[in-house]
Amino acid sequence: MTEPQNVAADLVVGAAHAAVRRIAPEELPVFDEVAAGWRRKLSKGRVSWSVPQGGVGFGIDVTLLTELVLQVVAAAVGEVLVIGATTVRAGLLRRRRRELPAPPDARPGLDPEQARRLREACHRHAVALGLDAGRAELLADAAVGAMVDPPDA
Repeated sequence: MTEPQNVAADLVVGAAHAAVRRIAPEELPVFDEVAAGWRRKLSKGRVSWSVPQGGVGFGIDVTLLTELVLQVVAAAVGEVLVIGATTVRAGLLRRRRRELPAPPDARPGLDPEQARRLREACHRHAVALGLDAGRAELLADAAVGAMVDPPDA
């Protein structure tokens, strides 16, 4: 994966982990394995947007909410933040050309409009993939919360 893909994948996995911790904590023991599989598919360009199915290598064929959460967060991030990232990248390139330092208060996270749009997109994608409205709201809140106030910020 390229560096921007790694950053985006890290963002998705971090937000998905926060959402799984909130809505399906019983899946946390397998989260890393499922996320690693998702990253492998992403690096090969084979991530599909459908209702997830399959096991996690334990000989048990179950559908994990973790897979759905990864898809929902990735779709929402792709929908909402790609346009913003393109704009930011263009701004960074212009700044670099002018050799201006980065603003001192720059830090990771989302502005309120991005957060609103991302929450809306997470909820919509979750419902479209079959999650009930209540769990879709929890997923959206947890994922956006992890991006608005990242743990390592």
